[in-house]
Parts: sequence; C-alpha cells; structure tokens
Amino acid sequence: MKALIYSTTFVFLLATSVMAKRNAPEKVSAIQTSEAVFSVPHFTKGDRPQNGGFIEAHHPKTKKLLWRILVYKTHYNPALEKDVQDVFITSLSFDKVHNLLIMADENSRVFVLNLTTKKVTQIH
Repeated sequence: MKALIYSTTFVFLLATSVMAKRNAPEKVSAIQTSEAVFSVPHFTKGDRPQNGGFIEAHHPKTKKLLWRILVYKTHYNPALEKDVQDVFITSLSFDKVHNLLIMADENSRVFVLNLTTKKVTQIH
C-alpha cells in the first residue's frame, strides 16, 4: 500500500512539474539609498497592467510608495497564454555618481532610469 501511495505521489509531482508553464522569476535584490528603497515587483496585484517591467521607490523609513515607473511594455499575443509571455527584470544596480538605476530583463535588454528626470532609456 505504501508503495502505491509513493508511486502515485511521485507521478503526481512529476506531472505537475511538466505542466508548469515557466519557472518563477528570481528575486531581484532591492537597492537602498538615503532617499528611497528601489525594488522590482514581479507580479501585479491588480494595480498594474502587466507582470514585470516596473520599478518602485518606497520611503526608506515609512515604506510608503513614492512612485512606480513602467520600464518597458510587454506586448501580449492574445492567441498565447499571458503568463508565458511575461518578461521580468533580472538585475538592478545603482550608479551613485550619475544618479541612475540600471536594469536588465529576461530578453537581455538593458535599461537606464535617470532618477532625477524619471526618464527611462533602453541602451541595449
């Protein structure tokens, strides 16, 4: 009986992993300055039009959202499942000298956010 339970559980876990559409995105470490904590929220809670592609700034003490910026827009093909088309930010760094956030996404694109002007530029 135990062998049947273990075999059934193994087959169920194997089938579940095969049916998974994509791996969850890796967590991107937040960057804290005296002005803000910059983070990459991967998933929407109904307050954004897409998963991925956003940078948020929170007050370092109160944690209140200061602003949210769309770095890039994901264009979804309605014939495909939306979740397999999501594109997530994979890295985030801070250039203190020029007051820039630099980030890359899963498509190997690199973007720069000027924190003074809040302008986003794709550089690669």
